[in-house]
Amino acid sequence: MERRATKQTMSGSRPDAQGFLARLVASPCCAAITTEDRLDSALASRAEILFILRGNGLNLTPVVRQIHEAGKLVAAHLDLIAGLRADRAGIAWLGRSGVDAIISSHGQLMPAIRSEGMTAIQRLLLVRRSQLGTALGAISHSAPDILEVLPGVILPDVIHMMPRFGLPLLAGGFVRTEAEVRAIFAAGAVGVTTSWEPLWGLERG
Repeated sequence: MERRATKQTMSGSRPDAQGFLARLVASPCCAAITTEDRLDSALASRAEILFILRGNGLNLTPVVRQIHEAGKLVAAHLDLIAGLRADRAGIAWLGRSGVDAIISSHGQLMPAIRSEGMTAIQRLLLVRRSQLGTALGAISHSAPDILEVLPGVILPDVIHMMPRFGLPLLAGGFVRTEAEVRAIFAAGAVGVTTSWEPLWGLERG
């Protein structure tokens, strides 16, 4: 994985991809936030990385600042946050807001995310088995820093069909039990994103 210099944001020092990954390895169960009323719980949890999957992009800056002040990192989903388009302008806006990583299903945006000094996380939605080959072929060209597989609970069942890109794997979606988390880790994932609060900050064990 390519190392990039740390850039300064309005919230302080942004880690490069290696730094972000190190935090993920240290605290692999990340808090996925879909509503603002979950923010306080996520800040009080042991999770060191918060994934903002919904919200108003125009009001994101103070939220990011609050997360950083709690000593945590933040990743934002470019495709789902309201008020932003999944393009270079949206990437730049999130960069100015201070986020540490950007999630998107648009592989062509990964180079732009990386060039802005943020960790690029490509989300792979596995709906049909027949789509797997095409999707994985596209990922080999987009070269994200991290690949997130959705729904995460199926990762142990499909990992044998996935070529070894040398990419760290995240699993997100429908992860509700500690047993599911353990199975995902055993399949080789470095982390899990979940909206299920009892799992936030669960250690690898």
